Amino acid sequence: MVQQDFSEMINGVWRIKWWKFRYVLVAALLVNVFLINHFFFEQSLSDLNPFGSASTDENVVSSPPDSSPSSSSKDTPSKEPPSNGIVVAPPKSSSSFNLNDYDFNGEYVGWPLERVCKETKWTDGLAYVCDNNSGGIGNIRNFILTCIRYAIDAGATGIVMPRIQRRSEEDLANIFTTGFQPFSYFFDEAHFRKAMGDNCPQITIFDKYEAIPGGSRIRKIEDFYPKDLGDLDGCDGRGFRGKFDKWLSTTNRTPSDAAPVTIRFKWATFFEWPIYRDGPEFAATFGDILRINPDIEKIAAGVLREMSKFTGNEPQANKLNTPYLGVHLRTESDALGFWPDFNVQSEGYLKEAEGRQLKHAYLACGNATDGHRFAEKAKEKMGLQVTSKLDLLQGDELKTLTDLSWDQQALVDFLVLTKSTHFTGCSFSSFTMNIAFKRHLMTGGINSRPWKSPGDDFTTLVGRFDSWYGDWMFMYECMWP
Repeated sequence: MVQQDFSEMINGVWRIKWWKFRYVLVAALLVNVFLINHFFFEQSLSDLNPFGSASTDENVVSSPPDSSPSSSSKDTPSKEPPSNGIVVAPPKSSSSFNLNDYDFNGEYVGWPLERVCKETKWTDGLAYVCDNNSGGIGNIRNFILTCIRYAIDAGATGIVMPRIQRRSEEDLANIFTTGFQPFSYFFDEAHFRKAMGDNCPQITIFDKYEAIPGGSRIRKIEDFYPKDLGDLDGCDGRGFRGKFDKWLSTTNRTPSDAAPVTIRFKWATFFEWPIYRDGPEFAATFGDILRINPDIEKIAAGVLREMSKFTGNEPQANKLNTPYLGVHLRTESDALGFWPDFNVQSEGYLKEAEGRQLKHAYLACGNATDGHRFAEKAKEKMGLQVTSKLDLLQGDELKTLTDLSWDQQALVDFLVLTKSTHFTGCSFSSFTMNIAFKRHLMTGGINSRPWKSPGDDFTTLVGRFDSWYGDWMFMYECMWP
């Protein structure tokens, strides 16, 4: 009956002169099509958007996790990825440090590390050993950070406290003769332990290799190189975890508490992980787990006070007002032949001083002869007054400095150069590049974009920038500030 009535209604409509109402019908049809497609399109976007709607989803948080010790999950660490909360808008952050004080570190920001660790699936019985390093601060620092980042990605629940390989004082190119020094030889151990413990409590830091539970049952894997797993081209760690787990399984070395496995990296695994893979916040803050030994920072602060006097400014207690060019002249005996030579470097550095109207320079150079050459050239050519840490310090402060090893003294330069009004150095040097990256954070804090060669408002590098690998520009993607 209903069907019959409906059929008669349609026939009745058709029998009338429907074309009189054609405009009304067309308008109704368009409105209907719009409503149907709007619903479908909105629903499709909702299905395709993995983040949901930030305005209505009560599970979305607008601030990073609290990384303070009181909120840490250290007592009952979770080894599974979190099921709640997506950080959609990290808060604005001040720079890690600035040019106008004696603080070389700034506030430690740990929530990006905490977030990465909470996203990791952890493996009991797996420990990483990050001590097969060598060279200066740029290489050693990035080796340890790279090793730890791979350890997190692998789900390692243990890390042996890293040690520092000391080079020969007589032959700077000989980096394997004097054995290992403790972590504090370069870095602040208390800060490292706290930063890792508060923000990545899933990892246990063992004081030494012998402290790993398992004793004689430990299966050692030496000279491990991530790219040996295949298809990890260039500075790219994507897909590492799956390949790593499969490799352990197929070689019958899957870790467990009853059968631990240790991984020791191959020497010179310095620049392997693409730092921006984990986001700019992680890229800008992860390196801060390695801070310079506080005793060395005190020496650097003393150098800065004397540098103020050198520039004609009376030192102030908490404020640094010292205009100077920071120069890293890289011509030591271990410099490679294809790097920019003394003339190329010195001309580039003096050009920066002249262009920025700076009258004083702080020089870091392990080659005393070339250091004096540069100072003489700078004074003769443009009246630039050049000094160094050995010239500035006197008495007990100078003795404290000279009691340090060659590489430890370089840490003082590393810190003083970060505070220069403008910094310039050799493009091939990891020492130079590490300083450039740290200074770049001043422009945008933890949300900084990647640094671009050959420089910015804070740094200018001198050298070649033509070949990505031949000119070592791959370091731009693989070095944490």
